[in-house]
Amino acid sequence: MERSRIDIVALDLLLEEQLAKHGSLKDFKLVVWRQEPDATGCNWNARIDSLRGYSSSDTSWWDVVPRMRERFNLI
Repeated sequence: MERSRIDIVALDLLLEEQLAKHGSLKDFKLVVWRQEPDATGCNWNARIDSLRGYSSSDTSWWDVVPRMRERFNLI
């Protein structure tokens, strides 16, 4: 699958939209950065931390970054 090219501000907003489906954005800390393309060709990465802690049984948000890395590359 070919990735769509997107700027980092738009990517950040899309990630926030996806996280909002799993709870309040206040419940998450999101960091996005550009990197050299990895083995899959993706040139960015992100880290999402749950501010609710890992005791929460809802882990549905864990796949947000992998799904978005499959779809987008930074301009």
